[in-house]
Amino acid sequence: MTENNNGTVMTVPSFGHCQELKLHMDGWNNAISRMHEAQNLVPANYSNLELVFQEAWREAKKNAILVGDAVKKARRNVEEVKSDIIFDELPKLIEELPKSITGNAHFRNAVIARNEKYQKAQEHIEKLEAMLDHFESHMKTMENTSRFLKKQMDYTIRNGNYGQ
Repeated sequence: MTENNNGTVMTVPSFGHCQELKLHMDGWNNAISRMHEAQNLVPANYSNLELVFQEAWREAKKNAILVGDAVKKARRNVEEVKSDIIFDELPKLIEELPKSITGNAHFRNAVIARNEKYQKAQEHIEKLEAMLDHFESHMKTMENTSRFLKKQMDYTIRNGNYGQ
């Protein structure tokens, strides 16, 4: 995973069935830079701040959908690598070892787990899943911030503190 210099685009390299992903972070960066304004909410800024946080939420949701799709494709990659190992590499190993060892499911799993392609495919899934969690946390942050803004506005309106 790479970012451009100003942090506005995160690039996930292609791998197997997964094409390269370019995940835009403009809205998120804008929302984070304006997060401090939520603490000292002025009614005149409410609609603009709400718009910024909603845009960041939509951007995070879009990124989460893209990464979620990539996770599904990466799982398919893992299954294909697994089947390649079972059909191509495992028969060669079985010829050299006693039958009591080779008929064991644990043996097959051990052979698969030590395969470099399999390890890379698994690592790719793990990175994508971490990114998915990351974007879901972005969404939760924006939801919480929007909820806070609404409560602040409600409090301001009920108490008549419009000028502050």
